[in-house]
Amino acid sequence: MLNNSVIHFSDAALIAVHALASLAASPDRLVQTQQLAAAIGASEHHLAKVMQRLARSRLVRSVKGPSGGFALAKPAEDISFKAAIEAVDGELADNFCPFASANCHPDNCIFGQEVAAQAHRLIEYLDRRSIADIKDTWAKAQ
Repeated sequence: MLNNSVIHFSDAALIAVHALASLAASPDRLVQTQQLAAAIGASEHHLAKVMQRLARSRLVRSVKGPSGGFALAKPAEDISFKAAIEAVDGELADNFCPFASANCHPDNCIFGQEVAAQAHRLIEYLDRRSIADIKDTWAKAQ
């Protein structure tokens, strides 16, 4: 995975978005962890932890047992990228700064308010973008 030092989402957050897209592409069936891990190229162990967080956030539903698995708990249109990321990484704050240090104060930033404004726009974008926006692309890639 590429390392972007300016904006970084955890591997768990990226797994969450991909897992949700995969589930959205198969809305009429339960998908088991093994199948989902293979489809998105993630380890079963890491995926299982991510899926627990998504279930706790009520983005997916889990059915236990040999014929169980995971499915979306709500329509893909109602699941934003922001919700998926926050389910695993916690709340996204628009006070993000890639240059932050203990001595920084947002009111006296040498970069002005532009970094904060861009962070705010990114969070708004993630909130507008839904899993439904990518489910067809995901399905074609499989």
